[in-house]
Amino acid sequence: MKTITRFSIGYLLFALYCCFFTAHAEEHISPDPVMRLGIYYPPISDNVSRADVVVSFSLWVQEQAESVGVKAADVMLFDSIEEMSEAFDSGIINIISAPPLSIALHFSRENLADGFYGIRAPGKLNSVLLLARTDKNINSIEDLRGKRLIIPEHHELAEMFLDTLILKTYHVPYKKLFSSIDLLKKDKRIVLDLFFDKADVALVNEGAFELMKELNPQLNEKIKIIASYPTKSKSYAYVNKNYPFRQKIIDNYLSMAMSVRGRQFLSLYQQDLLESCSVKELDAYDELAKEHQQLLKK
Repeated sequence: MKTITRFSIGYLLFALYCCFFTAHAEEHISPDPVMRLGIYYPPISDNVSRADVVVSFSLWVQEQAESVGVKAADVMLFDSIEEMSEAFDSGIINIISAPPLSIALHFSRENLADGFYGIRAPGKLNSVLLLARTDKNINSIEDLRGKRLIIPEHHELAEMFLDTLILKTYHVPYKKLFSSIDLLKKDKRIVLDLFFDKADVALVNEGAFELMKELNPQLNEKIKIIASYPTKSKSYAYVNKNYPFRQKIIDNYLSMAMSVRGRQFLSLYQQDLLESCSVKELDAYDELAKEHQQLLKK
């Protein structure tokens, strides 16, 4: 009986030692998770080149990774939102940056955790604006038939917003309503073409239009807003909910405006600061997409 007792105690001590040693070893040999940011490039191609995106984001992402103890970081640009979604679901990337409607339509909420977005200033929106020339007798959506339109390229939200307005009023897709439709990349070029009477109506984001008005006050005399869709930023960023350094990464991003490099980074993308955003904010874009689909079926 004493032999059995001594054996049991010895075995228990040995087992505890093994558990401690294994846990201690895993603590030192487990690799740090790689931080990989995936960016949907086409919607931001009007403001910054592919090379500038890679260089600016790579340097800053590496700094953020090191600050939370992650030894490796990478930036991946995607030209396909479907491929980007697959990469996020499979764990190839763990942070995403894309327009909110694109995220709402193509990414599973089950994998998303709260994130952040860049804004122009506290309390300011970057809404999608439907603009019209003041000399074309355009006062509402009912006055758009047969007009000349300019729409930004790779702007899914602007296109769906406009199509929803047109479907509700005319019961036809917007592509069948206008006499001409031009796709342009740069918001600045869109506003100028509208100003110089190369189009009757156009879609741009509010931040670009406000900046153009500051540079050219005459725009107020030639151009007016006839409709808008509220959004805070052209791109939203979300983190995979299973990423172990998720909250640290978000906290670091939100404080970036306090550093010189951070302010330079935000300036490159015409933003003043970053704010946190919730996954719940994507619900508004779900509602737009749902309404659009219902109108298409009528």
